[in-house]
Amino acid sequence: MIKKLRIIFIILIFFISSINITLAATDAQIQAGNKLRILKILTGYEDGSLRLDNNISRAEIATILIRILGYEDTVIVGLEEYTFNDVKENHWAYENIKKAAKLGLIAGYPDGSFKPNESITYAEIIAMMIRLTKQDKDLEGEWPYNYINKGIELGIIKEGNEDFNKKVTRGEVSEILWNTLILKL
Repeated sequence: MIKKLRIIFIILIFFISSINITLAATDAQIQAGNKLRILKILTGYEDGSLRLDNNISRAEIATILIRILGYEDTVIVGLEEYTFNDVKENHWAYENIKKAAKLGLIAGYPDGSFKPNESITYAEIIAMMIRLTKQDKDLEGEWPYNYINKGIELGIIKEGNEDFNKKVTRGEVSEILWNTLILKL
């Protein structure tokens, strides 16, 4: 009985270890996150960490995009029409979401929602980066392949077998953001 418990315990430890390995941020993600922190684009948490292994929300991305452009403390006229039925005035990112929508960086869903607290997907972050670089004109193909292909062409991402609906981590977003910022367009 003890031998069986030991074997189960060892298997459990290997299983838990493998989960941590797959969730850990890569060196490239850590470096990108630290560079974005220095530029005050990505902010950390109360404990000073960036929590690169955590998923990132659509509201956080809208705020980061506004920071990149330097509009966080800027008043933008004409935001009234850029509202989403699920983003209330008391939401912490309300103004940044409206600014990002007006600037054409983000889009909502057909039902009029933005889903600010939902984790962002791989396809959505790539689309936002393509819009940020203003390379979203005359895209060929269907969503999300049109944006993914442009992202590969520009060098924002590498060609691979990504699951485009996969929720991305703060580390993955950091690397994609950094790759976008260093583009020479």
